[in-house]
Amino acid sequence: MSHIKKLAIISGSTRPNRVGPSVAKWVLDLIKSDQSLQNFEVATVDIASFPLPPFDEPTHPMMVRDLNQFTNPAARAWNQEISKYDAYILTSPEYLSGVPGALKNAIDFLFHAWTGKPVMIVTYGIFGGVQASSQLRQILGAGSRMRVVDVSPRLEFPGRDEKKDNTSPALFQALSGAISVETFEFWGKKSEEVLAGCRELLRSVET
Repeated sequence: MSHIKKLAIISGSTRPNRVGPSVAKWVLDLIKSDQSLQNFEVATVDIASFPLPPFDEPTHPMMVRDLNQFTNPAARAWNQEISKYDAYILTSPEYLSGVPGALKNAIDFLFHAWTGKPVMIVTYGIFGGVQASSQLRQILGAGSRMRVVDVSPRLEFPGRDEKKDNTSPALFQALSGAISVETFEFWGKKSEEVLAGCRELLRSVET
C-alpha cells in the first residue's frame, strides 16, 4: 500500500470579508468524498494566519536552504509550515486581472520549502480568474521551479450579465464574504476537473 502523502490546500486571500477559506473547504470536501484520493492527508493553510511583512529578507529565499535562517519569525513559520507537505493546491481570487498582492508576497518568501514539488492552481472570479491562473502558472513553474499540473480549474460566479459590466449577484455576495448555494451548485460542474487534478497530484508524488 502506498504511503500517505501530505497535501496542503492554501487559501490565497487575506481581506477580512473573503471567501477563500470557503473555497478551500469546498475543495477539501471534494477530496474527502473521493475514494481514489484517500492516500492524501489533507490540511488547509491560510496565508492570513502568517503576519508576513512586504518582502524584506536580506537574502533571497533561493539562497536560504536552512529554513531556520529566515530573519523574520513569520517568514520562518511560513516556510516551516509549507515544507511539511508533499503537494499543494493553491486557491486564489483574481484582483484587477491579476494575482492578489498578499499572495504574491507570500510566494516571494518561499523557495526550498516547496521547489520541485507538485502544485495545482484553482482560481475563482467573474471569469474564473483566468489571468491570475496564467500568472500563477508562470510564477510557480518558472519562478519557484515547481511542477504545476496540467489541470487548473477556474471557478466562475454564475449569473454574469454582459450588459451590466459582467457583474452578477453571486459575485457581489462573494465580495461581501459569502458564497451562495447557487454558486456551489454551479461549481459542481467543475468537481470532476478538480478531482482529476488531485489525482494527477497524487500520481506525481507517488512516482
